Amino acid sequence: MPKREMSVEPGGEAGALIGLARENGLQGVRESQAKLRVGLEHDDLVALAQRQEEEGRIRILAFFPLFLIARSSLDFLAGKIVAIISKHHAAHPEERGLALDKLRHRLEAPPKVLALAVRLLAHDGTLRQEGPSLALSVFKRRLAPRDEQLLEAFEERCRLGPAPVLADEEIRADLRLTPQKFESLAAVLVDRNRIVRTKEGYIVARPWLDGIVDRLRAARKAELKVSVFKDLTGLSRKYAIPLLELLDERGVTRRNGASRDIVREEPSS
Repeated sequence: MPKREMSVEPGGEAGALIGLARENGLQGVRESQAKLRVGLEHDDLVALAQRQEEEGRIRILAFFPLFLIARSSLDFLAGKIVAIISKHHAAHPEERGLALDKLRHRLEAPPKVLALAVRLLAHDGTLRQEGPSLALSVFKRRLAPRDEQLLEAFEERCRLGPAPVLADEEIRADLRLTPQKFESLAAVLVDRNRIVRTKEGYIVARPWLDGIVDRLRAARKAELKVSVFKDLTGLSRKYAIPLLELLDERGVTRRNGASRDIVREEPSS
């Protein structure tokens, strides 16, 4: 996380608050504790905390009641998170990342503190979060040679199959994959932007989907009816509706009664 440059350490009430925050470490400072140490009531305490946050010495997690943590403690926690995830990648290069729940069990930090540290690391590009898993942004999953062969067959089945949208069970049956192996390979292809999965259990080849999106946005019409989309894609209603809902989620289309509006991309500045 980028650190804010700090001025000379303050004394008085500010020094007392900062000292308490550093003593409490990852547990942070509750308002009741701060009142006892600093001797200020809520409004004055919040104003003091905000000034110290602007100086980069603390981070406020909640205002009512006040809850804060020393910035040095937050930076320490961020370093521990990166070290734990890096070690997990080294031990399990085939996995997507470390589950957030497992990270919580490894660290003695309040949920709000951990959530803030993860959010800041994601914001500065150190981490990426995909569902329940956390990974370093520079990490790339490595598979065994046999799994790479299966992955290639998986992608080819999606790309060259009789239909551009396939049900999960079709691929599992064709490639004779266990549910666990299927999920593992599908996650890798999602990470590599080769497929897209819908919440209904369908898989779409990413290049094909990108081509459909380009054609929709290049069209002169702003409205999209289901019948038109079926003609464009060659899909039956069974597959067209879930795919349209996926496009809604991705901001390509927007539901408007029985039809949809095509959302144009913002022009680049």
